[in-house]
Amino acid sequence: MVGILLTVALLASSLSDHYRGQVVIQVMMNEDVPESEVLQLKKQLEAESFTASAKYTSKEEAARIMQEELGEEFVDFLGYNPLPASIDIRLNPEFNQQEGLNSLITDLQNNSLVREVVYQKDLLQQMNANLSKWSLAIVVIGALLLVIAVVLIVNTIQLAIFSQRFLIKSMQLVGATRWFIQKPFLRRGLWYGFISAVFALAALFGVLYYFRADFADIIDVMKEKSRLLILIGGVFAVGLIISWLATAYAVTRFLKTEAAKLY
Repeated sequence: MVGILLTVALLASSLSDHYRGQVVIQVMMNEDVPESEVLQLKKQLEAESFTASAKYTSKEEAARIMQEELGEEFVDFLGYNPLPASIDIRLNPEFNQQEGLNSLITDLQNNSLVREVVYQKDLLQQMNANLSKWSLAIVVIGALLLVIAVVLIVNTIQLAIFSQRFLIKSMQLVGATRWFIQKPFLRRGLWYGFISAVFALAALFGVLYYFRADFADIIDVMKEKSRLLILIGGVFAVGLIISWLATAYAVTRFLKTEAAKLY
């Protein structure tokens, strides 16, 4: 369950980054601005942390693109090219929050080279709202699945140690310290947690491999080194930590129980 949860969370994060990365701000330049100054502005924008990429479109290229879309020559008909040169800024996904974006738009509009700044404000607001709702839903479902997984693991470990409750109490009665009694159980709990994580990852990767043709997009996302490390590390961390804590809790519980109540 933890592996599936992490996979879904990583896919949701990738999908969110993908859509946020589609946001483009189009900076329209003034008519009399020299191309060298536009290119200098483009270079400055590319160096900013909020920029994923910046593309310069000259007046002539803009006219050619418009002509291809319209299917007819409009420059000769009008007698001049009405389209301005522009810089298309594709933003980094983590920057697409409305507060930071408003500040950026204001700075660009105050630039003396810029005539107008165009971007799909309503679409971005709606996208951020929808992504926030989906993120909240994933967190709630993930928390529920994690609680279920923890309860199952804790109950299973307690049942396993229950059969050795008399051994634990006997060691305590002859003077063994709490750490001495807990140590072999904790070692075994960590080993079981490690083996469980290996089996969980093997099952998860086996399913993804078997359905690799149907889950091609998912597999491409999970192939990224950072996401793969998060998935593997998360499953191992949860398996080891929960096994350790559950074992320590179960052993401590029997250590604190009176001998008469063990029957």
